[in-house]
Amino acid sequence: MKKQEPGQTMKEAIAILRKQLLLGNTCVDWLRILKEAMIHSDGAVISGAVQALEPALGDYSRLVEEQAAFLEEQGSPRMSALVARLPDSVERDVAFRLVDKVTVLGKKLREDISLNQELMSRSKKYIDFHVNLMSGAQAGTIYAPPGGPGRDGGRERKMFDSSV
Repeated sequence: MKKQEPGQTMKEAIAILRKQLLLGNTCVDWLRILKEAMIHSDGAVISGAVQALEPALGDYSRLVEEQAAFLEEQGSPRMSALVARLPDSVERDVAFRLVDKVTVLGKKLREDISLNQELMSRSKKYIDFHVNLMSGAQAGTIYAPPGGPGRDGGRERKMFDSSV
């Protein structure tokens, strides 16, 4: 465990927190755009938002890993605990405010990601329903009686028949 002098530790902590705040806000913005696009079924915007969001979330994940390594190096379980043990200064107050903002932002990111996952799940179910409707697929029984139609519910057309 390599401990740095308090001034250098504080500067590094503030730099990590600022990067997290900037990247996190970028992710939140793209998640908002993605959510609106999914609500309004705008495929082009969904595609663009996903392409922009993917690298931003990757960068954010790498930054979280960098923060974890920094905290391990400093022997601290959380950024707030690290900042609390450093000497009182203006930079410490700035770091505490950044910790609070990053904590709120992390909660917002988790909520937005969860909401977008739910929207994607519902969109998939909607698409599956309409594909089955157009193909004439019927819900099959789980258990087929002996000699009766199989699990496909006795449908004559298969989902991917060329005649459909």
